[in-house]
Amino acid sequence: MVRHLSVAAVLALSLLSGCGSTLVNLYSDNTMKKKEYNGIKAYKKGLYEQAFYDLKEPASLGYKSAQYTLAFMFLKGQYLEQSTKLGMGWLGVAAEAGVENWSQQYDTFYAAATIEEKQQIDATVALYIERFGVEAQKMTCRRSTTARRTFGEIKIDCSKRDAAVTVYEVDTIE
Repeated sequence: MVRHLSVAAVLALSLLSGCGSTLVNLYSDNTMKKKEYNGIKAYKKGLYEQAFYDLKEPASLGYKSAQYTLAFMFLKGQYLEQSTKLGMGWLGVAAEAGVENWSQQYDTFYAAATIEEKQQIDATVALYIERFGVEAQKMTCRRSTTARRTFGEIKIDCSKRDAAVTVYEVDTIE
C-alpha cells in the first residue's frame, strides 16, 4: 500500500510540474551570481560552450546580465544555432533591467525585422517575460556598485526576493 502511494505521489508531482517547468525553492543567490560572472568571463574569452552552460541557469532564474549575454549568443550563433527570434526574446526580457543601451539595441534590431519577424519576436518576448522576467522570477535588479560587469560594461546586480520560483528550461531550438 505504501509503495502504491509513493508511486502515485511521484506521478502526481511529475504531472504538476509539466510544460518543461519545475518549482524550485532551494538554490543559492550567490551561486547563481558566480555562475553568471563565470559565464560572462567565458564569453569574453570566446569559450562559448562553457559560457552557455554557466549562463543558462542564472538566465532562466531572471539574472539580467546572463540573459543579455545569452541573447547575443543566439543572435550571433555562438555555440548555439543562430536564432533572431530566441535572441530577441532574451534581449527583450533582459531589457527589463532598464539599461538604456540594451533597450536601444533591442529597438534597433526590432526596427530592422519584417512584420512577420516582429510578430514572432513579440510573442517570444511576452513568453520570456512571463517565464524569466523580474516578476515571474521574483527578482530585484539595480545598477551595481561591485566590479561585476557584462561584456557590454554595464553593471547590473540582480537578487532574488524569494527563493521559491518556477524554473523553465532554456529553449535552444526555435
